Amino acid sequence: MALLGLPDELLGLIVSHAIPEGFESLCLACRRLHTFCKPLIKQHNVLRSQFRNFTYYEKISDPSFTIRTSFELIARIAEEPVVARYIQHADFKMDLRLPVGKRLWLMEDSGYRPDTVRDLFASSRYLSGTDWQDYFTKYERDLADDHYCQVAAAFLLTLLPNVKSVVLPEFWISDKDTEKLLEAIVDHARQPNTTSINASLSLLITLKTSFSLATRQGFVLNNITPLLALPRIRSFHGPSSVSHIGAREPSSLCQSLPPSVGETMEIAHLLSSNLDGPAIEHFLRCTPRLKTLVYSHSSKQLGSPWDICALATAIVKEAGSHLEELSITTHDFTGKIALGTATMRDFARLQKLEIPLDLATCVIRSAAQLETKESIGTDSVADADQSHVDLLMCGLVPASVTRLFLRSDEWGRYDDGHDSIGPLERGDGVPGFKGRPEQHDRTLETMFQGFAEKKDAQLPSLKEIRVSYPATAGEAYKTRCNSLLPEAEKVGVTMYLDGGRYLSVMDFAGT
Repeated sequence: MALLGLPDELLGLIVSHAIPEGFESLCLACRRLHTFCKPLIKQHNVLRSQFRNFTYYEKISDPSFTIRTSFELIARIAEEPVVARYIQHADFKMDLRLPVGKRLWLMEDSGYRPDTVRDLFASSRYLSGTDWQDYFTKYERDLADDHYCQVAAAFLLTLLPNVKSVVLPEFWISDKDTEKLLEAIVDHARQPNTTSINASLSLLITLKTSFSLATRQGFVLNNITPLLALPRIRSFHGPSSVSHIGAREPSSLCQSLPPSVGETMEIAHLLSSNLDGPAIEHFLRCTPRLKTLVYSHSSKQLGSPWDICALATAIVKEAGSHLEELSITTHDFTGKIALGTATMRDFARLQKLEIPLDLATCVIRSAAQLETKESIGTDSVADADQSHVDLLMCGLVPASVTRLFLRSDEWGRYDDGHDSIGPLERGDGVPGFKGRPEQHDRTLETMFQGFAEKKDAQLPSLKEIRVSYPATAGEAYKTRCNSLLPEAEKVGVTMYLDGGRYLSVMDFAGT
């Protein structure tokens, strides 16, 4: 090994500079190198244990190990820069959430030196000109006031060359300074000669956001997606994503996303979100390699009817050629569903599919309304093709699907009579209806009509069906579910009736 021919002084420098990325390999390479590594092993193990899987914490027995906020983590990195390189998984969710008072006094008591932090800001390649002075001023001001500091939370993202997964703080907000800094991070990470030694987030694979305590609303999807242009990003978990904040109703994205956004993305989980068709369409247009999409809809504070059919149509349009796993569900959804129609037969590679029975109910009711209008000679329905309603599963299940889950949730939430399907209502000029699980027995009847005779021709790949079967469900629904078991068995399809309200049985990628 040519390395062993170097003088001891150079070997010592090589070992010190190999921490942490190559340190363990050098330790195990040979006895001579292990001799140089031995004095550093204890400290290396301590830092690896403390920072590799990092989350904010308080260690009462040893205050020097306490890091509760982005202020303290930045101060620690300023004092000991190698700390940042140990961090591979960073959960910043609890930034400023741990109870602590007089934060500045506590940091000063632990040896906080403002000059080292100022130098860290001043030397940042991501802050041009005098920007670092503004950042440092805001950092010190919010530290003295015991306030959450967006500048500190954003600046942290410039210090993590080896991080592979990041969870953003619950107080995270998007402002002009943050957006400018994120653009600088992405631009540098995408440079052809970039290595993990000099580019923060260049190794990031998974990005997670959470419900925003700052806005009491979700993350505006368009404000966080610039980070999806990082060169190795593969998975995005964006719970509580919305199309807009402050809009009276969901609307399309207000900015044009660069083509590079999401080009390496394969997994997206948008749980408890409120996205309309144009928003999800734009997102999917920028994720041409997406294989798994998990979406659950929540009404949140937005009262407009949910156009679930437009959402499904947009997904088929933009991801129909490459999506392999799709889940569309609801979470705490109390709003109305806009009447519409959709077909999902155009998916080419979809294997796992999870949908709410309300989607099929919407398609069935839309077809019935059009049929009524045609029979009485009102409105033009000549161009409205409803033939897919006569297909198995109302045309909502592609021929490639092998595993199917039909969801019927929210039993017991409503006081309506068990047989009530609710009249059509018109809100904001959009005809819609209240989803009711009590009508799902009739929905299942229509979806499975002629199942044994049509299955091989229309759904040749289908091997497994799961249907929600909560204990609180009505007797008509339970009877209908049980009647499907022998019919599925006839054609070699295994059917499961799943109890419980919160089911995760489809093992989608990224869960």
